[in-house]
Amino acid sequence: MGAVRAVARAERRTGLRGLLLLGVLFGLVAGVVLGTVALAERTRGAYPRLVDAVGLDDARVAVAADQPQLLADVRRLPGVREAWVTYSWVAQVRGQSLQFVSIGAGQNQPADLLHPVLVAGRTPAPDAPDEVLVSEPLAERRGLTVGSRIPVALLTLRQVSDFDVGFGPPEGPSTELTVVGVGRMPAWGGALANVLAGPAFAQRHAGYAAARPVFVRLTDDPGSAAAFTAGFTAAAARADAVSRSIVADYVPRTVELPRSDADPALATTEQTLVVGLAVVAAVLGMGGAVVVGQGVGRHHQLRREPQLVESALGMGAGQRVTARLLAAAPAAVVAALLAGALGLAAGRLEPLGSLARFEPEPGLRPPWAIAAVGAVATAALFLAIVGVAAAVTGSVRRRRPPAVRPAVTWWSRWPAVTVGVRMAVRGRGGGPGAVMAVAVAVLSVAGIVATLAFGASVDRLVHEPARYGQAADLTVADAREPDMARLVGDPRVAALATVYSSTVLLADGRPLPGSAAVARKGVIPVAVATGRLPTGYGEIALSPRVARELGVGVGDVLPVQTSGLWPIDFRVVGTVAVVDESGGLGDGALVAPLQLGQVSQGVPLVSAQIVAAPGRADALAADLGRDLELSGREMPAEVRNLADLLRLPEILAVTLTLVAGLALAHSLLSAARRHRRELTVLAALGATPGQVRATLAVLAATTVVPALLLGVPLGLGIARVLWWQVATSIGVSGELSVPWGVLAVAAPIALGAALVLAVLPRAARAAAR
Repeated sequence: MGAVRAVARAERRTGLRGLLLLGVLFGLVAGVVLGTVALAERTRGAYPRLVDAVGLDDARVAVAADQPQLLADVRRLPGVREAWVTYSWVAQVRGQSLQFVSIGAGQNQPADLLHPVLVAGRTPAPDAPDEVLVSEPLAERRGLTVGSRIPVALLTLRQVSDFDVGFGPPEGPSTELTVVGVGRMPAWGGALANVLAGPAFAQRHAGYAAARPVFVRLTDDPGSAAAFTAGFTAAAARADAVSRSIVADYVPRTVELPRSDADPALATTEQTLVVGLAVVAAVLGMGGAVVVGQGVGRHHQLRREPQLVESALGMGAGQRVTARLLAAAPAAVVAALLAGALGLAAGRLEPLGSLARFEPEPGLRPPWAIAAVGAVATAALFLAIVGVAAAVTGSVRRRRPPAVRPAVTWWSRWPAVTVGVRMAVRGRGGGPGAVMAVAVAVLSVAGIVATLAFGASVDRLVHEPARYGQAADLTVADAREPDMARLVGDPRVAALATVYSSTVLLADGRPLPGSAAVARKGVIPVAVATGRLPTGYGEIALSPRVARELGVGVGDVLPVQTSGLWPIDFRVVGTVAVVDESGGLGDGALVAPLQLGQVSQGVPLVSAQIVAAPGRADALAADLGRDLELSGREMPAEVRNLADLLRLPEILAVTLTLVAGLALAHSLLSAARRHRRELTVLAALGATPGQVRATLAVLAATTVVPALLLGVPLGLGIARVLWWQVATSIGVSGELSVPWGVLAVAAPIALGAALVLAVLPRAARAAAR
């Protein structure tokens, strides 16, 4: 060990500065990788942490206000451990346009059940009947902030029952609500209103409630959710048999399971983000390891003679490597500290894209475990690179006698090709290092192409509303025939369709939002992913997500329940992007207009979809909004989640391009230096300067050309699979948009840049001379 320590001290005196520089470089790369891992972990865990932070309920139902017996039965259903009964109102927002909003409130709320995370402000005071908390999506959509005023008038139960035929001015009390907070939840809508008031509001206006939402905490039994669902379905049927509610068409008999019924598109978005960050981390790590490994290899190559002397004096290979590891220990510590610090600093980065909407703890969240484990792994990996480089450099290899080769071969007429390829694959610095360099280049090109193609597909979806079922500029709720006749004759209306919406039950009891459209003027396009639209009896088109979940495709048969005794077999004729009545994408089905009444559960809701003439949408909306409940085109949450990712593919592509470009530039710039001896021998044997430069060009092309030939199709394949998963999960077409123009320009630029980098360095010019 005395000799080991002496050699280590000598190595520190002569080479510590270079090792420290390599340690700083490796620490920076490892820190960025750890930061990327920390960001991916925070992105992945945002939604489950929000679920725990708000105390999300296990099940929820909405009971009509005129069915008190059903409300009492809910508390006694199997699987119920705790139930919080609330009130829900429908209110008209007073203003220039006709708008409605749902308000929810309750008393005696359990401490661990359904408390939104505050994004701004506070919760309504228990004794303040005019204070409300609004959902984050509603605040963004309506421009509401803390302090905003919302003048509303409540509807009576009878007016809610007449929603489809008109009811005149609201007959309930009028009040002005003050927004005191903005809340964040995993999901809003359904039984959970977008405007939440306090106990004082519930006490004052209880008699005008349209529904009584119940939020349930289930027992820990595995079958509690199924038992509760079955029990509520039976109890609702008994209540309807005694006295059917007058608002039954507007209070669905469905059980929501918020914890288990998370939006599949959310999981897909999370997977996309995490996979993208993992690709970046992998390419950064591999590129950094290759660059640092080459630097460490050159560092030890310059010190090969001392190892030979040490070997002649009796030091074994293990002792020589141990001495170099001891010498590199300070550099490893520097790399570990730098990587850990950067990993901790990444705690300020919040989840990417739409997952930022689910972060329950905005601000700094230090990833202590990732930073600590990553720092130790950084030091260990740096020492491993140093040890391998020292062992390879200090090994004494016996040379094999050259193999007997034919004097003339078919490639010997192009010596630059022969020598350039051999230098890249088998020459000094080749072997595993060359394979690693090509592998990094292939993965980098594949990552760049995949991110560009995925980004182009997202961009096309976001900017072509018809692709996500929102070709209409305006939608009129509860459209009546006089309104439709007026719209048909309006020259500002380019296309008009009457849409009937209801719930369709499959034979296994699964509910689907069903709809049918009747064209009244012009044509409103529908995005067909596969097949065609249903036109005749017994035909149905499904959302791509529903089709995938059911395992059916075009031509398959799907039994659907009817109002009669027997189900009807529908033939699937296509998959289409369709938005249901509540604005959800990916859960619906289309049938022929004449058959919707036969399979719908309840009275269909009627709406009108309008495509305005060019430049006339705003004027038309202002005119119609005075006496019709009108809504503009709203991007579904599933597409909005993807829209939040639009910059991510660009960032990933730029990052991968920089990392791959720097790694490739480093490799090519050092190629002439690594092979200077071989190039000098070639020049002495009669190679011209042009042949020397051609040899270096072939060496560069040997790395770049395989990367392009293998990386481009690999990247397109990855993007096609990833986009198909994302698209079908949200309910749109999985057709990939390939940026052929960008690829056609980028490929020759990459090859040209590699050739320039290979032949222009000083060592290459010196060898050519």
